[in-house]
Order: sequence, then C-alpha cells, then structure tokens
Amino acid sequence: MLFAPSNDHINRDESVKLVETDMDRGRVGNLVVASRSCARKIWEKEHDAHRDRIKKVKPATDMTLPTTAGLDHIRNNLKKEQILEGRYMEIDRENQILLKKMSAIMKKPNPYTALEAQHPPPATMNKDGRKQELLRITKENRRLLQSIQDVQPVYNHKKWEEHHKNSGVLLRNCCTYPVITRLPRTRSSPSLLMRMETAGGDGTASPLAGTADIASDDVKYVLKEGKRIGEKYYLVEMSTDGRTLSVSAYDGDAQRSYELVIAEKNHRQLYREAQGDYSLIANKLRIDNGKLKLAS
Repeated sequence: MLFAPSNDHINRDESVKLVETDMDRGRVGNLVVASRSCARKIWEKEHDAHRDRIKKVKPATDMTLPTTAGLDHIRNNLKKEQILEGRYMEIDRENQILLKKMSAIMKKPNPYTALEAQHPPPATMNKDGRKQELLRITKENRRLLQSIQDVQPVYNHKKWEEHHKNSGVLLRNCCTYPVITRLPRTRSSPSLLMRMETAGGDGTASPLAGTADIASDDVKYVLKEGKRIGEKYYLVEMSTDGRTLSVSAYDGDAQRSYELVIAEKNHRQLYREAQGDYSLIANKLRIDNGKLKLAS
C-alpha cells in the first residue's frame, strides 16, 4: 500500500538542502558533493587537461613564410638594379668628359705666363730709393733695440717687497679675524691620526702608522671656514678622497698650520654622528702640545 508524502516532510527536506547549499562554498560552487577531496582531484585533472589543450591549440591564421617568397623575381628587384646600373653608367660618362676637359686645359700653355715671357715688365725706377729706405728702417730698429737694452729700470722690486710687508702689518692691525693669504706648507707639522677607540675618545693614543701618505687624486673640499679653537681663530679646511678625511688648521698670526688625517673607519663614524655636517666635526678640534687633535 503506497502513501503520498506529506507537505511537512517535503518542506523539511528543502530547508535542509538550502542550508547545506549555503554552507558549501568551495571550488565546486554550489554543487553538493559526497567527497571534497575527490571533487578537487577531478577539478584539477580537468584543469590540467584544459591547459594541455590550450598549449596544443593551432592558430586559425597561417603565419609561416609563404613558399612564393623564395622565387627569384620576388627576392631580387630587377627594375631597381637596372635603374642603378644606368645611373652608374651616366656618372662614368660624365667623369670621362670632365677628365678630357681637364687634360686639354693642362696641355695648353698658360696665356698669362706666355704673355709675360714675350713682353717682360719694365725695370723699376725707384729701386735705389727703396733700398735706401730699407737701410734706414734697419738702422732705426737697431738704435731702438740698443736704447731698450741700455735703459735702467724705473721700478724697484726691493721697495715693493718692503711696501708689501708694511701693508700686511697694517692689514692685520685693522682686521678682527686673522688674515689668511697663503699656507706655507714647508712649515706645517706632520700629519697625525689619533685613535677614537680609546677611553673617552680624547685622542691620547699613539698615531697610526702609514697614515701620512695619502693619495691626492680625487680630493674634494667639504669645509673651508674660520673656527675658534681655544683662544685663537684658525682657518679650518677639510678635504676627503672618499675614504680618509684630511683636516688642516692654519694660524694666521703665527704663520703655522696643523694637520690631522682621519682614517676611513673613523671618518664614517664621525660622518654618521654629525649627520653629514662637517662643521660639527670641526667644533671638536683641539690644539694640544702643538698638535691638532679631535676631542670626543
């Protein structure tokens, strides 16, 4: 005996299917499967097959070189070659005509030289006068040269030097800061590099060996200004070749310069601490026992 399903049972099954459909949102979409792993394997297999078909697909348009491209009348432009050959023949013919004309001109005698040979020019009338004028000019030049060699100088270089010294004294008396005219390198002290790794960084360690010889190529001046070091003003110059840092302090009153060479490692450390401002590095300079040092 058969029984028809009730409406309550049908509504309950539809609600369960709707809930399961909303909960399953994997790669298979809204389709409910018994095993997700099997469904994923099937999808991957179909996807790989699809990619293989795409790789093996053949284009609808044939892009290969046509067979007619190998024919002689297509590879060679015979009409262009014929035109070029005719142009070359015309150029050769014009060159031959020009060469014949030049040869005929060279074989003919020069009408101007032939006319002079037949009718020589008359003798000059003022030959003796021009000769006397040349002798007079020569004598005048000799007399002028002798007077230039015998004349005594008007300027006295000794007085110039004395005047320059007096002007320097007056200039130093009038200026507030020391006057820097030139740096006498012959009187400079030897270069010294003090270790910054010592306690306190006061630079009291012995100088490093081998730092006196520094390549002068590609030297760039990064600072050149007056600084107060101790009780005096110095002209401070800083130059670097990309590795080491050379520091020079010149005392204008004593006419003496002090030098300091900083190795690449210490240079990079100071550069980082000062954030690229070499003026802050110059503020750390000190003069101790006649030597230029870098304080901590």
